[in-house]
Amino acid sequence: MNDEIEITVGELARRLGVAPATLRTWARRYGLGPSGHEVGSHRKYDRVDVARIAVMRRLVISGVSPKEAALIAVDADVSEAENLPKIKFEERSEIVEAILKALESLDISFVNEIIRREILANGVIATWVEIVTPTLIKVGDHWSRTGLGVSNEHLLTEILIKILRELSAEIENPVNAKPIVLAAIGEELHSLALHALLAALAERNIQAYFFGARTPVDALVEVVRKVAPPVVFVWAQLPENADYSIAAALPAIRPPTRLLLGGPGWEPSRCADATLVGGLSEACEIVSSTLGVDL
Repeated sequence: MNDEIEITVGELARRLGVAPATLRTWARRYGLGPSGHEVGSHRKYDRVDVARIAVMRRLVISGVSPKEAALIAVDADVSEAENLPKIKFEERSEIVEAILKALESLDISFVNEIIRREILANGVIATWVEIVTPTLIKVGDHWSRTGLGVSNEHLLTEILIKILRELSAEIENPVNAKPIVLAAIGEELHSLALHALLAALAERNIQAYFFGARTPVDALVEVVRKVAPPVVFVWAQLPENADYSIAAALPAIRPPTRLLLGGPGWEPSRCADATLVGGLSEACEIVSSTLGVDL
């Protein structure tokens, strides 16, 4: 690598396959930012910066938490740093098929690596929409047709939860003074989408409390009284778990808590007293606008 190298965050993002927003987060949280001279208002990454970011990327993809990876990268022997070779895919559908094949052969390391790479390169929302959701649909379709493959769904879910929870645990100095509340209501057992929302909010430095599956309405009422969260997001995968009493049950506080409903279990015509959210990206946008955060 040339000792005189100086590149922008965008150039480094393209070179290493790490989203610019992630690079800025690493700079803000862990001090792994550009140290080159300023050109206008933009600082550039020099040779040592690039090498340390390469070490950070390699460790995160291998499963080390970003905080631990940063500590190692700062003290790394950058003369030994090497960029990871990328597994090339022409289409997003090829990634989905590769994950499906890996699940069939129980190649957990491959699935873990691909998903981590995608999140690093494109962020949680894009990975969820373009990779994870199509993969889960295909796994579900295969099970409904053949009665086989439910183990693949469980395996993928566990891999995803581990990765997403690691991402959500990295918040320091969140932009919101009071946390967002995330819960799957009533007897709802499906909460993977909540893990994705938790991680997507964490990418934006928004803190949320995760209550997970089978959260009673009474428990959410108590949380609102104690914490006064600006937003409560309630998930219902199945219609029988969509408890519409939540809208009237939440206590009136100042400023008022905004109720967001997500998941296919909710009937739009019965959600007049809440905001029905259409997807992960919309949920993040509504939460950000409610907080008054420009992201």
